[in-house]
Amino acid sequence: MDAKTVKQNKAELIVAAIAVVAFLLGVIAHLAGASLANSDTFGYIAAPIPLILGIVFLISYKIVANAED
Repeated sequence: MDAKTVKQNKAELIVAAIAVVAFLLGVIAHLAGASLANSDTFGYIAAPIPLILGIVFLISYKIVANAED
């Protein structure tokens, strides 16, 4: 098994940070969707969350793909 390079270690840290951001976005969407306050504001927050998460995952995939080179 080969040791990781500096570039791979940096990519892992970046992807871990992106995972935390994605988790927080999911929590925000969950709270907004499950909110008892039937407010339009919560809908505006929760509606674009799947798109934002998709973009976040695409960015993390590109970072990992570049680190493997």
